[in-house]
Amino acid sequence: MLATSVPLQLRQVLPRHSLVAALCDLGRCNLLTANNGQCAFSTTAALQEEQQPQAEAAVPLPPASGPLVGIKVLDVGQVVAGNFCGGLLAYFGADVIKVEPPGRGDALRHLRMEDGAGTSLWWRSYGRNRRCLTIDLHNEEGRQVLRQLANRCDVMVENFRPGVMEKWQLGPTDLKPELVYTRISGYGQTGPRAHLPGYASVCEAYGGFRYINGFPDRPPVRPNISLGDSLAGLHAAFGTVMALLHRSRLGAGAAGQVVDASISESMFNMLEGCVSEYAAQGVVRPPSGSTLTGVVPSGTWKAKDGVYVIIGGNGNSVYNRLIAAMGRPDMGIDNPRFATDALRCQNEKEILEVIEAWVGSHTSEEVMAAMNEARVPAGPILSTADIVAEPQYQQRGMIQRAAPPSGGQEVTMPAMLPVLHGTPGATRWAGPDLGEHTEEVLRGELGMSNTDIQRLRDCGAI
Repeated sequence: MLATSVPLQLRQVLPRHSLVAALCDLGRCNLLTANNGQCAFSTTAALQEEQQPQAEAAVPLPPASGPLVGIKVLDVGQVVAGNFCGGLLAYFGADVIKVEPPGRGDALRHLRMEDGAGTSLWWRSYGRNRRCLTIDLHNEEGRQVLRQLANRCDVMVENFRPGVMEKWQLGPTDLKPELVYTRISGYGQTGPRAHLPGYASVCEAYGGFRYINGFPDRPPVRPNISLGDSLAGLHAAFGTVMALLHRSRLGAGAAGQVVDASISESMFNMLEGCVSEYAAQGVVRPPSGSTLTGVVPSGTWKAKDGVYVIIGGNGNSVYNRLIAAMGRPDMGIDNPRFATDALRCQNEKEILEVIEAWVGSHTSEEVMAAMNEARVPAGPILSTADIVAEPQYQQRGMIQRAAPPSGGQEVTMPAMLPVLHGTPGATRWAGPDLGEHTEEVLRGELGMSNTDIQRLRDCGAI
């Protein structure tokens, strides 16, 4: 069935599928489903002639604020990396339309601890400020809905294994050229490992991080967060904003570009001088426990009350104030053995022993007071419970609360950074329920009627 008001002459010139594609590209046609379960199309004009029942009014969402207001993002990202990227863009004002598989939703909805509604608290945080709809991308009719939405957006974010979107004919060359197409993967879109699946745990190791993290005499250590995923999402969001800036400078109708972010390369990007040091001197930076190779003194020490504190005394003037505050001005920079960082590295053991003994003979509060007075960077190691109660975080607005759009339990979550003083981002609502905005998006973005939406449900597209 092809319900359309296109003149008969045009129908005779174009094959059936070419006509459909031409109409959809022009924004003149919408996906429908025939009674036999196959999907067909109707033009906007035909839809306007259809008698539509009035849908129940949706609860209005709070208005967006921030530098990305007016940018529309189609978010097909998954789990941590994709959701962190989409979450950052949404926090700073973009209209992010989140796509998930019907029934089960994004895997992040089911990870770790849940709220009273049985949804992951992690999702409520990362999914904030988004409108959520369900589309089955294994269904061709579902993929056609995604194409229509993508061609009405500025950005698309995805983190499927490289090649999957091309197999579905949803790759960069299948969509409008103006689209900024942001991709996150384990190893990047090219190269001999591009086709391999990549989780943060594996890619953190491949990116060099796990080699230098930990203690020399113990197995490599993993931090108890998905650091690689989050860094990849951050790089992807940064790349997206740069691509949007470039496109805007070229003017109306300018082409977008592919933003190619990977977990392993996001970790690799954090290796500071490791590559240059190896290339020039053949030195491989090793794991160094709680210290920093080549920077003395910087480390973690245990105070008399059992609390660990961090002290960073590197740099000549800071070191001089540190060692004087500990009652050892004789070890200051006027002493030729400690005059430079290189010399302090040669005498590291002696310096660290002095610091350990001094910190161990004072409470953590006494240590902090002495370091603050001497203007030496130092601080406690805070747990999540400490952070939530910490006045610095509270006064800076780092702890935020919001409920999902449908209502229910208010969720406490961290702010997203950085802080912009002129155009700040905001948490407007917590991550929505699965498919909460499916009908709103299909009506508002694609002009679909209740009948169209029901037909899409019947053929499993949404």
